[in-house]
Amino acid sequence: MARLPEQIGPLKLVQQLGVGRHCQIWEARDGAAARPVAVKVVVPDMAADPAQRKLLNHELKVLKSLDHPTVIRADRVSDDGGLPHLVLELFPHANLKKQIAGGVESLAPRLQRIVTEMALALDHVHARGWVHRDVKPDNVLAAADGQVKLIDLAIATKSAGLLGKLLGGSTKAQGSPSYMPPEQIRGQALDARSDIYSFGCVLFELLAGRPPYAAPTANEILNMHVSAPVPSINAFNRNATTSVSEFLRQLLAKKPSARPGSMKEVLKQLRSIRLLEKLG
Repeated sequence: MARLPEQIGPLKLVQQLGVGRHCQIWEARDGAAARPVAVKVVVPDMAADPAQRKLLNHELKVLKSLDHPTVIRADRVSDDGGLPHLVLELFPHANLKKQIAGGVESLAPRLQRIVTEMALALDHVHARGWVHRDVKPDNVLAAADGQVKLIDLAIATKSAGLLGKLLGGSTKAQGSPSYMPPEQIRGQALDARSDIYSFGCVLFELLAGRPPYAAPTANEILNMHVSAPVPSINAFNRNATTSVSEFLRQLLAKKPSARPGSMKEVLKQLRSIRLLEKLG
């Protein structure tokens, strides 16, 4: 992968924060005022691909339609320096995937706030008519006090309306295998309940240290989402409450109709149960 220059238009790159298949995420200083920002830059090898610019523009459109403290803010898309990039709010904290790798026990004291703020973020996304489609620990940044920012809405899609559901509208099966609901795997119409399933996968991982389904290949994992029973969280974390075990069974139901109908319903249940027997 070709190396990025230190300066991209008015942006001075400071340190790399993350990397994806076609993009890198950097902390940068913007303009003469050296304002701290994050920047999502298409790597030089893919800079001429119009599909990458299209994804950045789409993510900007989605983020500009949102306004909530738990969702990352976006500034602009630019081609300065010949590298398409999206300038974002800087929230200098590790994603949940990295934090889970350090042990779920360390997350316990702030777990309730983390998942509640995740649910608030997704409720806002859904209220504005979007489905995230890629809810996973990698796409949630979390501070030491549990404050979160939902990121990476590049493949967000409009929620299927009633007509789309009646007609059986389909969408391309994009997303991350470990967190995809059965209807997304099948390329069927998606709504808030699809993100609710993925939210359930993240909650499971925050408690267990691993996603609900694990297998050597992506296809095997996808098949497990479609047909395998929901695993018991208590097999991985004896500190998980009976209430959260039942809650996870609802979130991870194979049929969307068997899941909570909205993130507001998820929030109501979250606020009425304890996730862990002991916090430390």
